[in-house]
Amino acid sequence: MQLDWVDQVHGPTVEPGQQGVGARQGQGKASRRGGGYLHECATPQVWEEAKIRELADMGLPSVWLAVAREVGYDRFMAMWRILDAAVEIRSDSDSMIEVKLRRYSSFQRYQRNRFIESLAPFLDNRQIRDRVKAVLGEKLTVHHVGRLAKRRRLPIE
Repeated sequence: MQLDWVDQVHGPTVEPGQQGVGARQGQGKASRRGGGYLHECATPQVWEEAKIRELADMGLPSVWLAVAREVGYDRFMAMWRILDAAVEIRSDSDSMIEVKLRRYSSFQRYQRNRFIESLAPFLDNRQIRDRVKAVLGEKLTVHHVGRLAKRRRLPIE
């Protein structure tokens, strides 16, 4: 690794006229074929896994490692910074972030209910039940569909 900033802070480490190493060598011509070592560079996936392995080495729980792998290291770190900045979810000792997140099934249920409500003005309860079964694969009773659809139906005059 060449640290160009070292020369800026401390001055050049090789006196003019002396031979140096790496980029500090004399004014020779560069090879047209390249240095050759570049073909050995690690792929982005290897770097990504190395960064995630670093999270594992620091003791991050496996569920957070799975999240980091799923969303990617950079996005995970952005999320972590946002959560860390939220004072209201810090522990009393200020050493942990206490995340409370509803279950994913809660989101699915919410979406299912919006789907039923969107059908309510146009279909009867049995048709909605059948549509929910066909599209979402979920079996509901006609009575349950009626309760959910009631919110969106206009009263018949």
